[in-house]
Amino acid sequence: MRNWKKFASLLLVLVMCLSLAACGGEAEEDVVVTVANQSGQDITSLSIAATTSDEWGEDFVHVVFQDGELMEVALGAYKPSELPGFNILAYGEDGDVLYDTNAEFTVCNGDYIILESPYDNPGITICTSDEYDDLFADYDPYFVEEPQSVDISGYTGCWKMENAPFYFVINDSCEWAAVNLYGEEIGPGYVVAEEGHITLYMEDGSEVISLWQEDEGFLSDVEDNLLVLTDYLMLLPTPEDALSETAYFSDDFADVSINYPIQMTAGPHPNVHNAVNLNAVMEDGTDDYYTNILIAFQPISGFDPYMEKGAATAESYMMIMMDDFMNSMYGDYLIKSIGSDFEDNGDYYSITGYMWLEGSIFSTGDLAQPVRACMEVRYYGPTGYALVAVTTALESRIQNYYDICNNILDTISYSAGWSTAPKARPAQPAYSGDSGDYGTPYYWYDEDGDIWYWNGYENVFISYGSDGYIDSDSGEYMESNDAGWDYDDYYYDDYDPWSDPGDGWDAWSDPGDYYDDGWGDYFG
Repeated sequence: MRNWKKFASLLLVLVMCLSLAACGGEAEEDVVVTVANQSGQDITSLSIAATTSDEWGEDFVHVVFQDGELMEVALGAYKPSELPGFNILAYGEDGDVLYDTNAEFTVCNGDYIILESPYDNPGITICTSDEYDDLFADYDPYFVEEPQSVDISGYTGCWKMENAPFYFVINDSCEWAAVNLYGEEIGPGYVVAEEGHITLYMEDGSEVISLWQEDEGFLSDVEDNLLVLTDYLMLLPTPEDALSETAYFSDDFADVSINYPIQMTAGPHPNVHNAVNLNAVMEDGTDDYYTNILIAFQPISGFDPYMEKGAATAESYMMIMMDDFMNSMYGDYLIKSIGSDFEDNGDYYSITGYMWLEGSIFSTGDLAQPVRACMEVRYYGPTGYALVAVTTALESRIQNYYDICNNILDTISYSAGWSTAPKARPAQPAYSGDSGDYGTPYYWYDEDGDIWYWNGYENVFISYGSDGYIDSDSGEYMESNDAGWDYDDYYYDDYDPWSDPGDGWDAWSDPGDYYDDGWGDYFG
């Protein structure tokens, strides 16, 4: 089968100066011919001019007229009895003149002009459409690939490279594309079936890879790297993925569920109770191999009395709680951490911390970038447990998995039915002092720990105990933010968690500085 193209006609429009005579006058007819390039090479410029003209006509070809192509050309309107002869001028790709005729070729409407070898004299044949079909229908240009007529069904489908993080997708129309695990695509290109194998080419004709069928149903390349047929084009997870799968916590919280994307696996952690452990399905061979999301209910004690005094007190003790978890989980692997983003969510408090970890926390691999981690701690009430969610990843991937973790946490089915709201404003208490106090103002605590002011004549409510305290030396009321809290000074708000942690930490740069697209030597 030939690979013909039909170019749009470029009409030579002649101005008709004279109208037809009265009855019986000869009418002009449009003369349209088909030019076939069977010269064995491409033509870059083609002109066909009537011999009655002193100049060559306008070029019909402004793009490459390839060997093996057909093109319709309108030569103008003429009276049949006055049809002139035509001359032809054509140039090849290197600028050489292929045809420059002084012969007057006589053509009629519907004829074919066949441009044959320019080395023959004149190398041009004029024939009718029927004669063309008889003489030239089987012309096969020397460099045009025959369209595929072979069966490549054994090669079609979605193939995963075993030693590289991307897929080749091949269809039965002899087209292919490559997709890496980040969802980036190369191609499409075309497939050529050769003896015993296929070869994939880019659109520009450059060769990409040759593939052979193996007995076990695999494909292999020239270096014996295997490609495995897959039913699903599984990519690395992103925050945009649907949370279509459900997982349940282990042990004491087996009735609590979360949803997660199909691009991840979920199950119990071998060393952590009451947990769900999540990893990317396609992490092998990628930077995401060093990525993990762990969500677990962890025991706590001694925090409940402070959590019931309102957000001001709870924030400070949530910082303590998170610091305890960071140090107990990471120990000497923890280089630096910051805490921020405290939130009162109505039925729980939460705080998020950001960590820089030693690369040696992973026993294998030569890491080319720092390890980062994020921890969110949630307090759901006096249950004896806090929820701890930890995302660990290399720096270039931490934001991606941090966002995924947040999406997953939004689906948790757990609630303890607790409220962070302070109790209602206390009613006016009974007179607090004895008769000697009359007229002497002072601050005092009621039995719930809330603060009142005796102005000498009546009691005035000042604040909940969570919002302030009475200085033991001066007896003056102090708001909580004046309490002189000096817990670890690397906890502070309004910090960009993904920025360089400061002078002296040159190895830790902004995420995105490290990116491996996974194409390797195939498309590098």
